[in-house]
Amino acid sequence: MAEVLRRINFEDAVEYGQFYVGDFGRHLDDSAVSHPHLRVSNHLGIECDITHGQADVRVEVWDAEPPSADAPWVLTWEIAYLTGSGIVSVGGESWPDLLLLGPSYFLYGLRAYRVPSVWGRSHEFYEDPQTEHVLLRFWPIRDVFDPALHARPEGTTTAPRPSAYVPATDWPTLRHQPDLPEPDTADDPDNEDWEAVTLRRARARIAKQLNPDAAPTFTILRRHTEDPRSPWGVDNVGATCRARLWRPAGEDDPGVLGVDRRIESEDGSRDEVLVSAIVTVLDEDGELLTVRDATETEAARVLAVERAWG
Repeated sequence: MAEVLRRINFEDAVEYGQFYVGDFGRHLDDSAVSHPHLRVSNHLGIECDITHGQADVRVEVWDAEPPSADAPWVLTWEIAYLTGSGIVSVGGESWPDLLLLGPSYFLYGLRAYRVPSVWGRSHEFYEDPQTEHVLLRFWPIRDVFDPALHARPEGTTTAPRPSAYVPATDWPTLRHQPDLPEPDTADDPDNEDWEAVTLRRARARIAKQLNPDAAPTFTILRRHTEDPRSPWGVDNVGATCRARLWRPAGEDDPGVLGVDRRIESEDGSRDEVLVSAIVTVLDEDGELLTVRDATETEAARVLAVERAWG
């Protein structure tokens, strides 16, 4: 039976009959993906009955196709949403927030519901006529990642080699997790504006959701993921990539950098070795990346890209 993984409530301004939910990462070509009975879209403009006003929005992320919403919700449309990041931005300037749908490069089902306007006998609204009540329900459909399509190095003219990538279903972000407490407001800097504080808290929440097993985390620089030998780098939070760092030679317990760990070169003068391993990005702050070791499912994408383009 399908269950809710995550939910969020927000408000947004309705302008010219709609409001927007934006993808937090790479824009994918929706013409390259199909669904047997749903229209595939990489763009979410949520149409409303009112032309200008306020949308009171509830968003739910389910682990499988959800049941129909109970009354008074009425289904208005249904699509398949293609996302390159697995994270959407909601609320616009009035209520900025972020919501983790699940893995990147995924196709998600989306059903939009609304509460019809209620009229009285004198054709007056019982409720505020300038407020639209909206329910959005997402659920994962399938992994659409294709190394040949989504990880082609810029400027490459050669054809990719076979990647042997198998679309996966066992993703950390699609597992049930306990409700997470909101970050402590005592950690908010005094000189930070309200919007920055809100988004920083959202990033902290998503970082925990991307790490449901509470795996050890560590901080690296963005340049540690940028190397001409790696055809696929970091494009957003939640991305998995190969990181390269100099570590002490003979390190018995590295603690981190343990997934597909390789010694790529040595520097005898400093008694260090260049170690590479596959990590998943939980948060970013300028040039600093908070990462953990990738899971087997996540690492499979990087290995497939390296087979195809490496």
